[in-house]
Amino acid sequence: MLTTGRQDFGILRESLRLLAADVRFRLRLLVGGMHLQSRFGMTVEMVRAEGLEIARELAFLHEPPDEAADFARAAQLVGDALRLESPDAVLLVGDRSETLAAAAAATLRRIPIAHLHGGEESEGAIDNACRHAITKLSHLHLVSHEAHASRVRQMGEADETIVVVGAPGLDNLYRDDLPGRAELAKYLSHPLPDPVVLVTVHPTTLSAGASNEVVAIGEAMADLPATYVVTAPNADSGGNEIREYWSSWSKGRSNAVFTDALGERAYWGLMREAHVVLGNSSSGIIEAPAAGAAVVNVGDRQRGRLRYGHVVDVPAESGAIRRALESALAARRPGP
Repeated sequence: MLTTGRQDFGILRESLRLLAADVRFRLRLLVGGMHLQSRFGMTVEMVRAEGLEIARELAFLHEPPDEAADFARAAQLVGDALRLESPDAVLLVGDRSETLAAAAAATLRRIPIAHLHGGEESEGAIDNACRHAITKLSHLHLVSHEAHASRVRQMGEADETIVVVGAPGLDNLYRDDLPGRAELAKYLSHPLPDPVVLVTVHPTTLSAGASNEVVAIGEAMADLPATYVVTAPNADSGGNEIREYWSSWSKGRSNAVFTDALGERAYWGLMREAHVVLGNSSSGIIEAPAAGAAVVNVGDRQRGRLRYGHVVDVPAESGAIRRALESALAARRPGP
């Protein structure tokens, strides 16, 4: 199993724990990418805290990030690790470019791939093409919905290789160790009076103007009273621009806190406490409604994903975002 950051480790945390405890499997965990970067919170320590044994650490992200070079380095390091470990199969999650590099390395090593969350659509990001490419390289397709199974079939994959398993990240809802409001406030060193808005904005990698999108969101938030917890973006192109904006925006605001990495425990705790989840992350589409939050999804990054629960889609314009956020804050928290 390869995990490249908080985005996939949170999805598979419980599954990895079950695999590690099952005598029928020998889990070899490869940890790399954003997990090993201080600016993403060195989340490798969160992996260790779960008691999971790390087989190898793979430092394939450059500083500053270079997408093509990072892809090549990931393919090399994962390929080397697979040669040394010689696994019977590789489990990959999602759609990041370094995950595609790992899939290519496994293919060249003749190692079967099990892929989770294939068949989904996020038309505003390059992740969409990466996800479908990983599907074509994979041998077992663990999809989250029958609609996604249908898309994988349309891509030519055999029906017997496709299994609908749901979204494993939702297992986090049933954890008994999620922090409450007081513990979260202590962790963030910031009070969390109602209403709480959890904000995550990633680059929209198939269009220009990452700064325009995040500025529109910041402008909408500026004069609406709430407690804003803003998380840092991922390592995609344009991420540093977004990070710098939020770092500056949050300074001097008594009702805002900016954090590099929450970890899945604190993140799920906050989703359970938040009145609204705002931004353009897939967690706002897949996970936040199950946690009981209203969602204001901005722009095109998640265009094409299935919607359920209380999700409102708005263009990346400050006025439209402000109206949707104001309406969500005024309404009763939807609840799970």
